[in-house]
Amino acid sequence: MRIRPKSLSFTILLGALAALPPLSIDMGLPAFPEISKAFGTSPSLVGLTLSLFMLGFAVAQLIFGPLSDRYGRRPILIIGCLLFALAGTACALASSITIL
Repeated sequence: MRIRPKSLSFTILLGALAALPPLSIDMGLPAFPEISKAFGTSPSLVGLTLSLFMLGFAVAQLIFGPLSDRYGRRPILIIGCLLFALAGTACALASSITIL
């Protein structure tokens, strides 16, 4: 199924994709004290998760940018969304701060 670039659906899709990283950060920041308690670790280690999240998004652009030039945006976008969903699931199921 193709979404036409000048349609409302396309605008909503782009808005949702642009909102995912800030939404992820804004949902995680208030939970830092609870994450620290749940894993029995220091707040600085929990804060490291935010740094690694930002690093992951920076490195992903360096990798997925050239790949999207080579293979097209659609397959790379689908792969990126799948990786994001899998990583989010893994974080939700993490049993220690190291796994998180």
